[in-house]
Amino acid sequence: MDYKDFIVFAQTQMQQRMGEGAQVRLHRITKNNSVCLDALSISEDGGKIAPTIYLNDFYEHYAAGGTMPELLDQMEHIYRKSRTELPFDAEFYHDFEKVKDRLACKLINEGRNEQLLKKIPHRSFLDLAVAVYYSFEDEAFGTGTILVHESHRKTWGVSEDALLEHARANTLKIQPWEFLSMDKILEKYCGEEQGQGADGRENSAIPMYVLTNRGNYFGAASMLFDSVLQEIAEKLGGDFWVLPSSIHECIIVPADFPTDREELQDMVSEINRCAVAEEDFLSDEVYFYQANLHKLSM
Repeated sequence: MDYKDFIVFAQTQMQQRMGEGAQVRLHRITKNNSVCLDALSISEDGGKIAPTIYLNDFYEHYAAGGTMPELLDQMEHIYRKSRTELPFDAEFYHDFEKVKDRLACKLINEGRNEQLLKKIPHRSFLDLAVAVYYSFEDEAFGTGTILVHESHRKTWGVSEDALLEHARANTLKIQPWEFLSMDKILEKYCGEEQGQGADGRENSAIPMYVLTNRGNYFGAASMLFDSVLQEIAEKLGGDFWVLPSSIHECIIVPADFPTDREELQDMVSEINRCAVAEEDFLSDEVYFYQANLHKLSM
């Protein structure tokens, strides 16, 4: 069966499995960069909340030879395992005083999110937009984020400026920034020990570093803070290029390395085409930080 038949069949079969006391709904959800995904949501009597079950990946498994009984078993397993109460009730999320300390900033591409930006509080930054999310941690529910919409802001009764100010103040507290050489990243995640050159910099064709945060989640927002950029400039001994490789991290290249903007922009575009999920894309642009001016520009 084709994709349209697959998602309708999945909804019908999951409804039968859940029984009359449950409601299985089919939704189309717009994610970052206008990426649209189809998903099932399941609600049962008693007010339990289940995570969204996205169907796009399941169809890929089906097209590769997976059987419907196997895939439906997996969907039900995800639901049964993850079904839990939210880490807060509705009243909690209505109170700004109770949520303000867990609000933080993330960066998204402005041009690719025109429709989304009409619905959320934000500020422009270079060719990007600063959005606000709520970060939660719960022993039963785990960790996650909720994108803050205009409807939330109006419920809280706070101005857009105040909301963004709180989020900005919390961002580095919730997710402290990290700055590592590309070789250290490879060593950390791939177990590959790298050497250093005579100047103390790690050996590579282009000396590259990664700016992210401790959780490597929405880490590109670290470049919002001049204090972070100034400390990097001190480590590198001067100005540097910023390559926005995804919403989660940026690549830093010292300005004293003999390269030009066009070469670096080609590198960013290649990374985005080959190694970055569409939903995680940030920008094809390249930015430059002038330390003496405390200025990040395109």
